[in-house]
Amino acid sequence: MVVASAIAANTVAAAPASTNPIEDLKDLQERANNGANCKYKKPSPSPWFTYKVITWGPWAQDNSRGRSLLDNLRGQCGVITDWEFYYRADGAGVAVFKTSPTVLPKCVQDAIRLASGLTNVVLTCTPNL
Repeated sequence: MVVASAIAANTVAAAPASTNPIEDLKDLQERANNGANCKYKKPSPSPWFTYKVITWGPWAQDNSRGRSLLDNLRGQCGVITDWEFYYRADGAGVAVFKTSPTVLPKCVQDAIRLASGLTNVVLTCTPNL
């Protein structure tokens, strides 16, 4: 019983409340402008799926060249190959990459959500790149 109480106390202490509600609101408002469009295809005879993710909003314009997206893709989905990232003239970021056939589109969607902080966007990865 004592051990369970100590774990619960540590869990609560690990997630401190925000100390700056104005900055939190600003962050939430900025994330509301984040967006992404995801498409994929499986070219035959290759077993790999090719994805194209177009990103916009503050998370796409941070000059990181999609680093947080790639990190989250690797963490959520495993092997990512043939990674390319570039910026279009309108400032949107474009990521093109391949995944193994065992990776489901939902995994890529989850990685995009984690990387971008999407708040009010319905995100789907649709076939037909």
